[in-house]
Amino acid sequence: MALDPELIVALDERAQQIGMQIGWDLRFITAPNPEYVGVTAAAIDRNDDSVNHIFVIGPSEISKGAVENIRSTLDHLVSGIRRIVLDEDGDPRLM
Repeated sequence: MALDPELIVALDERAQQIGMQIGWDLRFITAPNPEYVGVTAAAIDRNDDSVNHIFVIGPSEISKGAVENIRSTLDHLVSGIRRIVLDEDGDPRLM
């Protein structure tokens, strides 16, 4: 079961808005298998200064509540209950 394209756009816009509020470049994306979705955060590769998006939520299966989990986690990020930090390799991780 793939998501409606309008819902994908709405979730991506919400992730981007929350990302701006918390200082991260967040994106809601579908995996190559459209039954899986997640949220990525941008990380800068110090070796070549390129920007790479790394999953911080998911990818998770839509039929197992992925969208509801993502909405909840985005709420927690904006409220400060959860946060994204850089790990020892400089990759973003959800805490």
